[in-house]
Amino acid sequence: MKRLYTTLLCAMALASFMLTPAKATAQNDDEPASIVDSISMLDKRINKLEGILSKLPKISGYIQTMYTWSEDESTFQIRRARITLKGDIYKSYADYAMQADFANSVKLIDAYVRLTPWRQLNLQAGSFRPPFSIENVYYGASSMETIDYPQVVKEMTTIGDITGISGSGRDIGVQLYGGFFNKRGFNTLEYRIGVFNGSGINVKNSNRSKDVSGLISVKPIRDLAIIASGYYGDWRPEAAGNEVSCDYARQRWAAGFIYDDGKFFARGEYIQGYTGGIEVGYDEETDMPVRRSFKSDGAYLTMGVWFFDKFAPLVRVEYYTRDMLARKQTTSPYYTVGFDYRPWKYLRFQVNYTLKTFCNGDPLRNQVDVMLTGLF
Repeated sequence: MKRLYTTLLCAMALASFMLTPAKATAQNDDEPASIVDSISMLDKRINKLEGILSKLPKISGYIQTMYTWSEDESTFQIRRARITLKGDIYKSYADYAMQADFANSVKLIDAYVRLTPWRQLNLQAGSFRPPFSIENVYYGASSMETIDYPQVVKEMTTIGDITGISGSGRDIGVQLYGGFFNKRGFNTLEYRIGVFNGSGINVKNSNRSKDVSGLISVKPIRDLAIIASGYYGDWRPEAAGNEVSCDYARQRWAAGFIYDDGKFFARGEYIQGYTGGIEVGYDEETDMPVRRSFKSDGAYLTMGVWFFDKFAPLVRVEYYTRDMLARKQTTSPYYTVGFDYRPWKYLRFQVNYTLKTFCNGDPLRNQVDVMLTGLF
């Protein structure tokens, strides 16, 4: 858009340059300076307009249409339809971003301001992804090679927390972040630490306490990152109202790695955590829900290879255990194979087949997902 406006204005300047001499000569051959003045004035206007355009937000987004087949369903859906606005507030020292999703109902996803005075220390405030779990922090829905997140990531982050808190991986809060030892063109050490409501996107906190989340990344070489993160907080079931007089724990930790050299990529992570107060039944005598605590864990490993920067076959192995005290009854291993095809920069075609197995003896489940993403 900026180039279009600049081109049009330059064309106007050229036209003025070609027309003005005849007019000036007809009036007074001794006034050639008016031509230069006219061009100079147009140059100033072009520069002024370019300055205004540089301050306008940059618009981007994507639409994801999806088809799912399994023994339980066969359906088309608009998975996501998002628009993002980004812009600079002051040079390279402050910027902002806002993202909304229109797929089901209008929902604000990201809305934050960043102050970036130094590489080692920066501030971010608003609605964004808390620093916990590799895939939740580093891989958005428009860049992830697989169609869906691993089970353990969905169940133990605000992508779709086991507690019922859901915020597309986001929460409202503030974080400090930065990097150190940038002697080889990348930060050898990076950190993120933040304080959040712990309630998801734009949801008022139901208790006075705040959640704390942090992440540390060490890169011994450019293509490899070893990452550890932790989450410490609590929650109060909204549906319980005054029946619940205490807050339940949400305490998790994770460790994993990312390797990506531009052709071969692999990443894996183990997540374990404690979640209190999950409803497991109902006591008719006391007319109250029965709740108890869970300790859950899970892991995943994703690998793939890019061919010609356009086509990547991939595989992912994962498992999630909802209750570690009843591992055989609550563990579900999944196996996914598929591919990611990107014929053009703004178009992606993904196919995943997932074999879902269950340790409690439930029958195997087959699921095929096909997703088309258009970016702009």
